[in-house]
Amino acid sequence: MDAINLYVLCQAIDLDNFGDYKDTLTKSGNRLAVKKEEIITLKSFLSELLSRKIQMSYLDNFIYGFSIPQISKEFDLLKIYENGPVINIELKSRMIDEKKIEYQLKKNQYYLSHFKKEIISFTYVMTETGSKVFSYDGVSLKESNISEILFSICQDGECYHKDIETLFRAKDYLISPINTPNLFIDGNYYLTDQQENIKNEILKNIADGKRTIWGITGGAGTGKTLLLYDIAKQLSNDKKVCIIHSGMLAKGHKFIGEKITNIDVISARDCNLEKILEYDCILVDESQRLYEIDFNSVITAFKNFNRICIFAYDFYQVLSWKEEKLNIPDKLRSLDCFCEKHITEKIRTNKEIVSFIKHAIYLKNKPDDNIKYDCIDILYAIDYECATSIIEHYVYNKGYEFIAYTPSRVSSVLDYFKGYKNTHEVIGQEFDNVIFNMDDNFQYAEDGHLQGKMHPNPNYIFYKLWFQGVSRAREKLCILVIGNEELFKKLLSVKNKFK
Repeated sequence: MDAINLYVLCQAIDLDNFGDYKDTLTKSGNRLAVKKEEIITLKSFLSELLSRKIQMSYLDNFIYGFSIPQISKEFDLLKIYENGPVINIELKSRMIDEKKIEYQLKKNQYYLSHFKKEIISFTYVMTETGSKVFSYDGVSLKESNISEILFSICQDGECYHKDIETLFRAKDYLISPINTPNLFIDGNYYLTDQQENIKNEILKNIADGKRTIWGITGGAGTGKTLLLYDIAKQLSNDKKVCIIHSGMLAKGHKFIGEKITNIDVISARDCNLEKILEYDCILVDESQRLYEIDFNSVITAFKNFNRICIFAYDFYQVLSWKEEKLNIPDKLRSLDCFCEKHITEKIRTNKEIVSFIKHAIYLKNKPDDNIKYDCIDILYAIDYECATSIIEHYVYNKGYEFIAYTPSRVSSVLDYFKGYKNTHEVIGQEFDNVIFNMDDNFQYAEDGHLQGKMHPNPNYIFYKLWFQGVSRAREKLCILVIGNEELFKKLLSVKNKFK
């Protein structure tokens, strides 16, 4: 997305195709409709600037309607000086609660803080009699005026004006409770509006004393774990909370349990009725992987002992035939007291990786025309010895996390990478860059679907382990194909589809 001149943009403000004109000027591929009241407010804002004889050059380099990739966090107007401040101006078509104005500007400052620059924040409100202006200095909201906005945007100096998306990286604003527990504990993050609404509904229900079992579901990258842990942190203010992790505990799990009073994180293998009755609230992450006996213990704690219970899950991420057959989400949905909330917004995995995975699973899936797979690498190794050298290079020199397939007790080629974390050990975690391998255990069926052979442990599902691995990537994904030339050609054709 490119910056624009506000005066030039607003020449088309009365046209029916204003949105198309805006997208053309900004070189944006989003093609999002612009609401009529937004256009009117922008026109009102520009008119006030022009009435004060602003020079045309100072209306240059405005970033209009920008959304941070992966989060859909939108800014109305930004102006980012290369050697100066970041100017953020939010436009409102009517007056709203000042606390909401302050919260939005505070949240915006968080997402802009990675620039390590002074952030100057305003909200312009169009009213029936004119306008109101508010400023936020990082501490409190204050009444301001259009002259202060004018002074802020009329500075000399170069501004960022092209490829604005490159200024915002996922690692600058996305956190994982497990991989970055310090940031989580310090509250150095924000939930999306959808996450916030779900959280508020659940907490209000609990505060009102209603008897509900809650389910939070969504695909990979929708932020189920962050939401669940954020709710746990809120509940821990006056309740004793247990988070059950249906997988192997990582350092982050243990760190959170040690640092946050009233929260313990335990593995599902240590879960039993006697243990969980020590807590007021029982929250279960990766619930689709629970054993039936552990699931029944949690339900008993709710029904017979009045415990608060919240489950987070994604049935697509089961890893074994046993988990698929048990189908914990269906068991929850059969309960009269159950309420399920769906997270639909992707906030972790970028759209290129999501699209590539979807296309790689089924070759006939057609990605959007404007999708590029620049963050995807497809590599080939003739054998495991060559693969080891490539993996070590990517891990130690390029900053990638290698994830191996979960092995079985039976000796197999999977043992070749035993020294690395496997797909069961990274459940609920995420990494900026991931390298993952595929070999002759995978092939494409005639209809274009990706298929996995029988895993040495017949309970594990190979293609589910594959999905678990590749969906841990947040910024870059590298797939290393070992000795399977036909598979390599197919994946390379997906990668190069638009070249």
